[in-house]
Amino acid sequence: MILALAYASSVREEAEVAQRDALERFGGEPVTVCVATRDIEAGELLDESNLAIAEWAAGLLPEDSIADLGDAAGRTATSRIPKNAVVCSAYLEVRSGGIAVPAGTVAVSVASDPVHAVGGSIAPGDTVDVYVSQDAIADRLMTAQVLDTSAEATGGDMSWVTLAVDPTRVHELLAATSLGQVTLAVPGSAEAESETEVTGEGDA
Repeated sequence: MILALAYASSVREEAEVAQRDALERFGGEPVTVCVATRDIEAGELLDESNLAIAEWAAGLLPEDSIADLGDAAGRTATSRIPKNAVVCSAYLEVRSGGIAVPAGTVAVSVASDPVHAVGGSIAPGDTVDVYVSQDAIADRLMTAQVLDTSAEATGGDMSWVTLAVDPTRVHELLAATSLGQVTLAVPGSAEAESETEVTGEGDA
């Protein structure tokens, strides 16, 4: 029994020494980081279904690696993350063609023109209601933030608008654009309503 325990202890010590040597050779002490449990495509939301915590050698990690699952969960991949890859900020860059894309959304461009975009006055930063017209019926599809327009990008006429859209709603928007005409409407603000009420009272 004593010999068996001694042997087991010796084997464990040898394994620990080998592990330490490997860590020193390949990158130092182990640290915990988020890794992809499967291939994650751009536009997918990160959560516990596609992420896990694993140990990596500190010296082998990218500087912008994410250690805490909570710091990655709820964010959207903006480029493909291969299975077993360490999740880092490079996979979550909130820029697309120089446009800042809000976290948790993806940038989607839709065809438009001045008639269907408030006379072409829509600008980046505006919040718009997206309506889809088909067979003389218009349905409100979603609310989205304007990220860019062709008028802003090229200085020409309005021909397209780029919107920040919830990843789970992208398929609805794309399907709608193939079935009917998309119209963008700017909802009134609380301040505008207040000014209207004051003006109305004054006119009365």
